[in-house]
Formats: sequence, C-alpha cells, structure tokens
Amino acid sequence: MISVIAHRGAHESQPQNSLAAYRAAIDLRCDYIEIDLRTAPGGKLLIKHDPLKPGDVLPAFDEVLMLAKGRIRIYLDVKQAMPAAIIGAVERHGMREEILTYGSLQLLHDLQQLRPGWPCMPEASSPEVLRETLKSLKPRVIACSDWDFKPEQIQLAREAGCGIFVDMQGKTDYPEFWRAAIEAGATGLQTDRPTPLLAWLRENKLHA
Repeated sequence: MISVIAHRGAHESQPQNSLAAYRAAIDLRCDYIEIDLRTAPGGKLLIKHDPLKPGDVLPAFDEVLMLAKGRIRIYLDVKQAMPAAIIGAVERHGMREEILTYGSLQLLHDLQQLRPGWPCMPEASSPEVLRETLKSLKPRVIACSDWDFKPEQIQLAREAGCGIFVDMQGKTDYPEFWRAAIEAGATGLQTDRPTPLLAWLRENKLHA
C-alpha cells in the first residue's frame, strides 16, 4: 500500500497548517500530515512554514500532537527548533513511533545522539551523501523531491530496506506523475491534493 502524506494538512478547503486541515486529513484517512515546526521567542514550538511574525496566531506543536495521537502519523519538517525541545514534546505525548523527523543532517544526527534510533527521515540528496546517511542514521524512510528522486538513490534506499516518500506538489500532483513515481519505487506520496490522490489509489487498490 502507498502512504499518503497530506502536505500541511488537507488544505483543499481549509487553511494550510491549521488544526482544521489536520482534522480533514484524519477524516480522509490519510496516513500522515506534514507539518512545519518553528520556535517562538520564549521557546514555544509552533506550526508555520514561513518565518514567524509578531501577531501570528498559530497551532502549537502540543495541540497537533494531541489531535494526531492514535489517529494519524506526522511527517515533521523542522524549520527551526532545538533537538531537546522536539524530543521533549514528542515524548510527553508518547508519540515517538508515530513521527518521522525531517530536517538538516546535523539536526537528525543531534536527535539520534540524544535518543539513539530516533525515527529520522533524511533527504535522499546525492548518492554519496545518501550512502553515508544510510550507514549513520539507519532511517526507515528517505525523502525525495524531483531533483533527487533518481535511480541510484532509489536503488540505495531499496537495498537498505527503506521506504521512499516523494514530494508531488504543483505540476506533478496528478495521476500520470503519481503512477510514474510509484512505478519507479515511491512508497509514499506527499500531496496538496489528498482527496483525488486517495480516490485514485483506492481505485487502483493501492490504499485501503
């Protein structure tokens, strides 16, 4: 089965990175929500893709964890947060095994230094970088975009037993591209169009 990752939640009719968009993704039976994590002055962890601005009213990471627990997994895109703060929030909610953390290689190594085996999802990057990353982080899943979803990286991930989550936003977020990505080796698709993607996958018996 192919995993469906709702990019910033299911925001086809809801604001991006909102609790409403995350609830919509749960209702659709997506497998993951992708959320963007930042740290506000004072240390509170908030959800926003772009830099924080005074007056922003944003979901707190704790709110999202409470909403998601036992309902949907989280693809955590760390824009700016300290490893210890991430670990603290996730462990308070008992959700270590329900989250894949995406971010810089330094952040991912720091997380595993603090918590060996922390579930990290590195970018595929180049074959040379991926070889080293697979050895050092032992990820369950790697992330790919159009620039690094390439045959050599795909082969390396398969040999390591890793899943491959591919970004499909924009011009590639349509059936012909979904099919091509799956045929090339994708095990998960990150989408801005979860409703039609799920319908297409279910029609093709690729999602429950």
